[in-house]
Amino acid sequence: MKIPYKKAVEIIEKDNAEFNLHMLHSGFLFEGDFPFRMSKIINKVTLWPPVDIHPSAKVGAGTMIGRYTNICGDSVIGKNCRLQGFCYIPDCVEIGNRVFIGPGVIFTNVKYPKIRGNMMKHRDGKIIIHDDVNIGAGAVIGPNVEIASGVTIGMGAVVTKSITEKNCVYIGIPSKKMGAKNAA
Repeated sequence: MKIPYKKAVEIIEKDNAEFNLHMLHSGFLFEGDFPFRMSKIINKVTLWPPVDIHPSAKVGAGTMIGRYTNICGDSVIGKNCRLQGFCYIPDCVEIGNRVFIGPGVIFTNVKYPKIRGNMMKHRDGKIIIHDDVNIGAGAVIGPNVEIASGVTIGMGAVVTKSITEKNCVYIGIPSKKMGAKNAA
């Protein structure tokens, strides 16, 4: 049975209930017009539908999630983050507070995908992004990578190794340190 989108949002806001964002914003449950051009604040998270967020993912208050962003299960997004449109965040990604993720950023937890067997067993490692990190448009963050606080990743960069030094700028394929950020 389908229900109008507005009615579903009213139910969620009234009850402040746990809900399946994937089902809410993919439109599977609704009839009538789907509001592609409006943002919606649900549980203090601003969504620009359609978005796909797995029910086991955790998203902090004050975070904004852009259109066509996919956040898979067991991922954690901190408070006051900005995820622009067309981002992909797989299982086992932890993102700190006040992180900016530009449009089309891809996180991947598998370096060499396997066709056969259980894909969950083939994950290469967790991805951890600490607080106050900025990631430019189109960057790719590989598996088993940790990025220190205050780091900036340039657009189109491919990060294949952990970045442990704080407040640095990394660019290129593979990413290399360009320098330190100014404290000003």
